[in-house]
Amino acid sequence: MKHIIITGTSRGIGEALANQLLDKNHHLICISRTTNQQIIDQALERNCRIDYFNYDLSNIGGIDQLFIDIFRHLEVNSNDEAIYLINNAAMLTPVSPIEQIETEEIIENIHLNLLAPMIITSNYLKHTKNLNVDKRILNISSASAKYLLPSQSCYSTAKAGLDSFIVHPAKVVAVYPGMIDTKLQADIRSVSENLFPYVNEFIRLSEDGRLQTVDFDVM
Repeated sequence: MKHIIITGTSRGIGEALANQLLDKNHHLICISRTTNQQIIDQALERNCRIDYFNYDLSNIGGIDQLFIDIFRHLEVNSNDEAIYLINNAAMLTPVSPIEQIETEEIIENIHLNLLAPMIITSNYLKHTKNLNVDKRILNISSASAKYLLPSQSCYSTAKAGLDSFIVHPAKVVAVYPGMIDTKLQADIRSVSENLFPYVNEFIRLSEDGRLQTVDFDVM
């Protein structure tokens, strides 16, 4: 059995990853603000064990207790092969010049995009420390960590920080999914040109059909 913890499974890349990982030999532990009933139903159809935790990961103060609850459900056996972690949950907003962003918006962005995956990873390593299983961490990063655009300073800074976050003893990989048609893309297309000068380029990418689907990206 492989136990796989995935954050941000309510939609987008997280939902697509969960769907791809549905298997009778997998135990999915999904975390998101709202329950994705479709994933739960498909897990039941495919005889895949699943536990779903509704939690807002921008509330970083409760993540320790969340992982206590998660590992109560894991029931790791001696013949279990692995426990994996996929840090996927993220938010793009606020997209605006930094001087126009409210302090609470900055805090929420950094909490969800950077501090939450750090705290989650810390808890994951604490709870698996004495378990003789394969341990791997996949961080869903973004090209925005390297290719900086105006008005995306919160998101880019958080993703750059996540890229530089090194841990042991688990194997850690960060991936840049590319231009995917997710809510993050929809969010950025809705921003006014006054706040984000490149918004029309993102709109054209969508209109020209140059965005990949989440299903194509995770295959």
